[in-house]
Amino acid sequence: MNRITRTFAQILIGMLLCLSATRGHGQDARLQLANLDKLSDKAARVTDVTLDGSLLQFAVGLIEKINDEDKDVEQLKAIVKNLKGIYIKSFEFDEASQYSKADVEAIRTQLSAPRWSKIVQSTDKRHNEHDEIYLLKDHDRVAGLVILVAEAKELTVVNIVGDVPVDKIAAMEQHFVPGQKEAGRNKQKKENKHDEE
Repeated sequence: MNRITRTFAQILIGMLLCLSATRGHGQDARLQLANLDKLSDKAARVTDVTLDGSLLQFAVGLIEKINDEDKDVEQLKAIVKNLKGIYIKSFEFDEASQYSKADVEAIRTQLSAPRWSKIVQSTDKRHNEHDEIYLLKDHDRVAGLVILVAEAKELTVVNIVGDVPVDKIAAMEQHFVPGQKEAGRNKQKKENKHDEE
């Protein structure tokens, strides 16, 4: 093997190693949620979203075509622009206690430090509600986000993989957690009605 061929082979091997390391890092941000599939039989309503690869690019293309001055649309464009995947599993039940603590712990164990950081934890003991938001940091950028909503009659996991814009994190729950956008509107209506009185 001459020197040029050897050098070319070394460069090629180096590129492949870098690509595989990047691919592995991206996969770390994606959670394994298959263990939740068993809840589908008990749930009254199931939402299962897998948007990655060409499907995600297609969705981004559709959003970018919307010529709207709506703030929500603009926020959504900024959020999805550099994402690699959006994965949502949501189960709504007619009765409480249809999922176990082990189901939730199977998710939490994948969100361990030091890679993942819990940035939000909200607990309402009266209504048995636990909401958490986790970030996966890659140096100075956010490479993944998880929103976990565990309520008496609902279990929702939103897993976002890719370059997540930090300034848009507050809007994530409203856009990606089923029912949150409507809940936000109802809250705003109540506040406006209260102000009028």
